[in-house]
Amino acid sequence: MDKPFAAAWNGPGAAMLSGIAFHLSIRSIEFELIMFHFLSACTAAFAGTIYTVGLVRALLLVTSFNIGLFSSIGFYRLVFHRCRNFPGPLAAKLTRFYATRLAAKDLQYYKELAKLHEQYGDFVRTGPREICILDKSAVSLIYGPNSKTLKSTWYGQTGNDPKKCSIHMTRDFNGHRIRKRAWDKGFSVKALGTYEPRVKDKADLFMKQLHKNAGRPMDVSAWAMYFSFDVMGEVGFGKDFNNLISGEEHPAIKAVHDHMAMLGVLSTVPWLLNILGSIPGAAAGYSEFFSFCAGQMREKHANWDNELYPQDIVSWLLKAVKEGDISASPSATALEDDSRVVIIAGSETTATTLAGILFYLAKCPEKQEKLQRLLDEAMPGGYSEWSYEKARSVPYVDDFINEALRLRPALLTGGPRETPAEGIQIGDTYIPGKTNVLISTYQIQRDPRWWKQSLEFIPERFGERREEMGTADAPFMPFSLGHYGCPGKNLAQMSLRISLSAIVQNFDVSFAPGETGENFDNGALDTFTVTLPPLHLHFHPRKGVRGPRIPRENSIMA
Repeated sequence: MDKPFAAAWNGPGAAMLSGIAFHLSIRSIEFELIMFHFLSACTAAFAGTIYTVGLVRALLLVTSFNIGLFSSIGFYRLVFHRCRNFPGPLAAKLTRFYATRLAAKDLQYYKELAKLHEQYGDFVRTGPREICILDKSAVSLIYGPNSKTLKSTWYGQTGNDPKKCSIHMTRDFNGHRIRKRAWDKGFSVKALGTYEPRVKDKADLFMKQLHKNAGRPMDVSAWAMYFSFDVMGEVGFGKDFNNLISGEEHPAIKAVHDHMAMLGVLSTVPWLLNILGSIPGAAAGYSEFFSFCAGQMREKHANWDNELYPQDIVSWLLKAVKEGDISASPSATALEDDSRVVIIAGSETTATTLAGILFYLAKCPEKQEKLQRLLDEAMPGGYSEWSYEKARSVPYVDDFINEALRLRPALLTGGPRETPAEGIQIGDTYIPGKTNVLISTYQIQRDPRWWKQSLEFIPERFGERREEMGTADAPFMPFSLGHYGCPGKNLAQMSLRISLSAIVQNFDVSFAPGETGENFDNGALDTFTVTLPPLHLHFHPRKGVRGPRIPRENSIMA
């Protein structure tokens, strides 16, 4: 072997082969779990190489290593990967950054997924090891109570230590199951009974603002958010965010909303979000919200009285910690993360749904009139006779809510899951093991194969026309399903029943002059949760209906 060739082989050539060998050695493991160790080792190795052979040669060796590494990754993903036979864009088969580009394009990733399904069919490879599925039979297999799938790498975006993350990001099945017990106590029938009058107080305060602004355009995207965040402040922490009184978003919450778009885009590459989040100062936009939640937890710790019955969700979580219960959050960091989940997950979804409900009230006046008539029959004396049990006794209230959730789910895409090692069989299609799978909630709940008149708002499909329209056999999962289903579903439904029945009894809802609702209907952004365009509506007090008696406000948070 001549000297120039030997030198090349011992330098860049050897580095390139090392890159290939490294890829082959890590194929069978979840790289995210050793990612930080790898980055540390690379940094140390690069520094040592610079010291040994100089900067220029070190850069040449690093470049050669990466050429070998990424060439091997690309070739494997295209030719040998277990998902190689699934159709999809070439770029998606090579890298998750293709999904990132789609998510960043118009911040409407759910619509991009719809385009991919239209082009490639019901099973689309949207990432190197991710399959997006549009098949009714897949719902129970992926999200149902007997599903063998687990939470995917998407849930590792804030880290992979189960002792430091919220229950929502906990990927360990048994760990999640045990922690959920504490949450279930906070959403029990008895606990909900203590929340109901306080939710009603917030609804009455909302009605007061609607009466105050009667006949004037109101942005219900904003006001639905004010209502839902005040509700969760009250029943989540026992505090008032003061949004409904001020007509403005609390600064701590506004900071979170201002950065939602970044989360929506970067969550497609959770490992990168994990790295960026570990950089000091990178999460500065969320610092006020984090500080608020941490401060509330310190206050609850300081004022804890074990003899008192918990009056809010976070107190139930803290009770498990104080009693040393196995269901308790495993660390102070995890408890603070759980408290943030209470506010964000509990508020965003309800606000999005309520705004959608108000949109359909204005868009479908005949449905609004039907709902008003049924509530009037249940409470002939008007709003002064209102009670939660009476409102709940009108099935059309739930039918209206469910139809809004079908067409405008609060989470547009179901959480990604990882298939078990043996894989899963969906009809005639086999999904290999250790593959991330997900279903677009938005699309499957609008698919005409399972939903008759799929794009029309027909609440009766959940009621008197249920059999005629085949609703029982159609895929419906607005709160997800199974082990990982939303623990706050019953609270969300209660808040929506109270607010919807109160609004409809007190007001006729219509579009404000110049408002068509088209932008609201088509402009929802997929930003981790959902960001809604403004929707301006008029609220006209119904004739003969007196405004609600407004209770004394709770203490206002500074």
